[in-house]
Amino acid sequence: MIEFALFGAGRIGKIHAANLARHPGAKLKYVIDRHAPSAAALAQAHGAQVADLERALGDPSVQAVVIASSTDTHADLIVAAANAGKAVFCEKPVDLSVA
Repeated sequence: MIEFALFGAGRIGKIHAANLARHPGAKLKYVIDRHAPSAAALAQAHGAQVADLERALGDPSVQAVVIASSTDTHADLIVAAANAGKAVFCEKPVDLSVA
């Protein structure tokens, strides 16, 4: 069983959460979103917990992250997750520019 943290509880985050819920080898452990009510609603719908960046990336049971937050957060979250040793799936685009 691979435990995931999901960054972003908006429209695409909900789709990714539902996809993880359908996969027998995946478990959504944490939902992280700057809009607390959205994070809480999505976490509750999928039996997950609301967390912050540090808690999610610091948890050794979390092996992978799905980044479905706003585009301006993607690059920093990718780097943080990779530095924490997590596998990363990032919704496109990776960033707002190539600079």
